[in-house]
Amino acid sequence: MAGNSKPSMEQKLPSGGTVWVYPANGAAEIDCPVIVVAEPGQGPTDLHAFADRVDGPDYPLRTKLGQRGKDVILVGYGDKSDWNTAEQVIEQAALYTQHMRFSGKRMTVVGAGRAALLSRYALARLEKMRMDHQVAALFSLDSTTPTAAEQKALDDVGAMPMIPRSGKITSAGTRDFEGLGPRDSLEKSQFDDALYASGPASGTSLVNEEEGDWLLERLP
Repeated sequence: MAGNSKPSMEQKLPSGGTVWVYPANGAAEIDCPVIVVAEPGQGPTDLHAFADRVDGPDYPLRTKLGQRGKDVILVGYGDKSDWNTAEQVIEQAALYTQHMRFSGKRMTVVGAGRAALLSRYALARLEKMRMDHQVAALFSLDSTTPTAAEQKALDDVGAMPMIPRSGKITSAGTRDFEGLGPRDSLEKSQFDDALYASGPASGTSLVNEEEGDWLLERLP
């Protein structure tokens, strides 16, 4: 473990999810939040284990974000993590974080695996409802390919949120869900920027150094 996983604040969400709050540099207030969403599993999220992966030995992302003045918000799920419930968790976490800030700085959302897919949907759905989610950047790490039903749900809300600048990371050894690679033009992608990493992170870390540095350099 790269750091203490215990958060400064914990909040249960109406949908059954939980947010863990790590203000930057031990501050008492939230100013510039980066929301990192866990991948849904078969039961409640082990947020201690997720926190240790985010601040993992390959790359202590939470620590690095804090050093840049970014407040880290970890998001996990309750007993249910089906499509609708998990999407509500992410939506509620974004709105909760928005109202918790003391400044008007826009937020960043990072999702890995299925959480990347769900984060896209949650933000696009908020936009369709004409709600300002206050998210300036969305990063998808090794996003999964949607099922036919999930793709229809995405299409119904516009496929991608339009407000945030979007970036995707595809780790070495992982199939890019758009079927693209480093030699392909970004014009073929739904995303504004992309990294095709030369090596994977270990199972104990969310990202490796290449991926973490790329993400940090593109934060708003």
